[in-house]
Amino acid sequence: MKTDFYLLATYVQELQLLAIQPHLDAIVGKGQWNFDLEDCDKVLRLHCNYCTKEKVIRFLDRNELFDKELHYLESEQYAYIGKVRPLSVYNIPINA
Repeated sequence: MKTDFYLLATYVQELQLLAIQPHLDAIVGKGQWNFDLEDCDKVLRLHCNYCTKEKVIRFLDRNELFDKELHYLESEQYAYIGKVRPLSVYNIPINA
């Protein structure tokens, strides 16, 4: 199945990461998503297929954490990935 890169604007706050991490791991897969909480849009980056993206949107929307899908230029896809801060920066333990 073809995977793509998606950007979602969210309302996720730092303290909510620990609670939603297992859900996103289950929906998308470990290592296939990350957040940039320093961005004003609290951007969630996904590397998944369209159906999985829709599942993530439904999950976030049910929990009042989804804002909108963001659009980007194809050439920007890999530029954004390098600017992501790992969860460890937020002093949140990551399950092994």
